[in-house]
Amino acid sequence: MAVSEQGETRWVWYGGHACLDLVNTRRNREADAVEYLERPADLADWLGAAGLGTGQAQIDEALLADVLGLREAIDAGVRAAVTGQPFPAASLSELNAWLAAVPAQPPRLRLSGGVAILGSPARPRQPRQVISEIALDAAEMLGTELRDRLRICPGPGCGGRFADDSPAGRRRWCSMAVCGNRNKAATHRQAVRG
Repeated sequence: MAVSEQGETRWVWYGGHACLDLVNTRRNREADAVEYLERPADLADWLGAAGLGTGQAQIDEALLADVLGLREAIDAGVRAAVTGQPFPAASLSELNAWLAAVPAQPPRLRLSGGVAILGSPARPRQPRQVISEIALDAAEMLGTELRDRLRICPGPGCGGRFADDSPAGRRRWCSMAVCGNRNKAATHRQAVRG
């Protein structure tokens, strides 16, 4: 986990999907937003930490600006899904522009110990290709019934976006270890006082 100079965790992985983890690179959106993708090096660091590393050399200010546009389009789609509002037309256009760049390479069978394994074709992963695959992840979530599992954490100062993968579909907190425990402690303090 990458830690900022202030000692707080920069990258969080509770989204359940790469597209939501990308959205969560800007946190506390409903309060005093904290931006963690400020420089191209930050994007390279996040891609590496997410296991999507492509090398820092090809990430420049223009790509960072494009990724931030995609991130905000995904977030607008998440907010629309969670609140039941219409999907924003500008976000749809942004996502479709990235989807047009998704590499159309079919998966390949490879052998592993004499057994055929279905996998992705070996190809150099350029940063734009990786980001377009994150856009595809977002489209598969926002454009299917998976959108019904999208949540925004109600924790004070949080607002983390995540996919509720619980069997009952009642997950409330981005992380039980963080916001869930804070809520439990606050509820306990209130009960002791009252």
